[in-house]
Amino acid sequence: MRTAVALNGLLAVPALFALLTGLLSRRERAAVAAAVTGSLVTLAWSVWTVSSYDGGLTPGSTVDVDWVASMGIGWRLGVDGISAPLVLMTTLIFACCLVALVRHDPPGGGRVGLAVLLLVIESGVLGSFLALDMVLFFVFFEVALIPMWFVIHTWGDEHDEPGRHRAAVRFLVFTVTGSALMLVGFLVARTRTGTFDIVGTAASYDASGPLALTASLLVALGLAVKTPLWPLHIWLPDAHSKAPTVGSVVLAAVLLKLGTYGFVRFWMPLTSPEWLLVPVVAALAVVGIVYAALACLAQTDLKRLIAYSSVGHMGFVVLGAATFTVDGVQAAVYASVAHGLITGLLFFVAGAIKDRYGTTDLARLRVLYGRVPRLAGVFAFAAMASLGLPGLAGFWGEMLAIRSAVDPAAALPGTTYAWLAFVAALGIILTSAYFLAVIRGMLQGGPVRPVHGVDATVELVAPAVADDVSAVRTPDLHALEWVAWSPLLALTLVLGVAPGLLLTPVGDAVAAFFGGL
Repeated sequence: MRTAVALNGLLAVPALFALLTGLLSRRERAAVAAAVTGSLVTLAWSVWTVSSYDGGLTPGSTVDVDWVASMGIGWRLGVDGISAPLVLMTTLIFACCLVALVRHDPPGGGRVGLAVLLLVIESGVLGSFLALDMVLFFVFFEVALIPMWFVIHTWGDEHDEPGRHRAAVRFLVFTVTGSALMLVGFLVARTRTGTFDIVGTAASYDASGPLALTASLLVALGLAVKTPLWPLHIWLPDAHSKAPTVGSVVLAAVLLKLGTYGFVRFWMPLTSPEWLLVPVVAALAVVGIVYAALACLAQTDLKRLIAYSSVGHMGFVVLGAATFTVDGVQAAVYASVAHGLITGLLFFVAGAIKDRYGTTDLARLRVLYGRVPRLAGVFAFAAMASLGLPGLAGFWGEMLAIRSAVDPAAALPGTTYAWLAFVAALGIILTSAYFLAVIRGMLQGGPVRPVHGVDATVELVAPAVADDVSAVRTPDLHALEWVAWSPLLALTLVLGVAPGLLLTPVGDAVAAFFGGL
């Protein structure tokens, strides 16, 4: 009974608060307060839910009720060491986003509509992480995706209406197509097992023959779009650059994890490491790591640079999963959580910079250490974490992914994976290069050129006077930004110095779910 209340309640709380927020839409302050309250209640509920699970997906710790009995579709929910970190990260990210909306008034449809959609997305994402039925995962997957189209389309870049509409449509077309492919793969898998229950499938699935390979390939394609895996990433940069700040945070920190989580929970049980498909997926992940780093070196817009960096980080996650080892899955889950915290923080900072200066053009942003030192300091901290500085959360996921690639499952080609590990390590060097270049240019660099014969170091007071808009006087971090961002800062540091807090429960859950890889 307690399990049913905990798991079903975790999905119901954000949905009910979304309804309440909508009903209060004529009283904006009350509606936003209701949304923030809902996010905080959901965060507390997730902590209670995670603390109550017994470490595995045993019958007594899951919800299993017939939903569409004639098709074998069940309302199957559960939480273990694989999903629990992602559940907690999700509720924390949404709480931070809704707290940030208290002071920030986005363009478009106003704060209330955006808050309602965020709560609906949260319910869908949580359902995806808790789902143990393939069709149920697909349904919640769609619940999380569709509202995001409205977020980008309505609240996106107010200065580029055609661009944000185009980005929203591309996001929807790619992700819905990917979802359809994934669903077909699930249906093919069911023809072999007679069930959509992923726990039973993981325990007894016979991954052999052309039909099984077809199912695995379709699921991999669908999840590769959402992750996104190179070369199916082309929807991501525009979606990030045109979305509002909280939309970019949710998209990077949470929605991308639906793809990587799907690889671990739903693709690996349907796949044999003896297939050529597995090293191909790993190779595409590594190509994405290097490609994203090179693309970042060429970017002139801060939000697009952070978006491309996500492609590289997701490459490490998929590489870890594609090793079919306990260490690899630990790396995948750890890197997913670390990326959510760090990249969420980076997009918060990028949004704050755009709010203050009206641009994220790197050529026009200079000397932020001298203008907004606290804001610049937070960006430097997040950038260092993202490039994998030891002692911060970004380090462990990448290192563990490379380590697991050096020693993959016995059925995989060891020499091939060793080369993949080597190339992925080069990607880390390139990642360091582009983030250090941004830190040097945006935080420390001087104005682009003197203006009207004035000394370039003179602080200017109007953006029209110079290309260097960062010379405009603007306030530094305010209290609400500290409140919204502090949990991300703290956890990035805590997980960096104590990775075992996350790695140990993940390792135990992997052994239980896969029966030892």
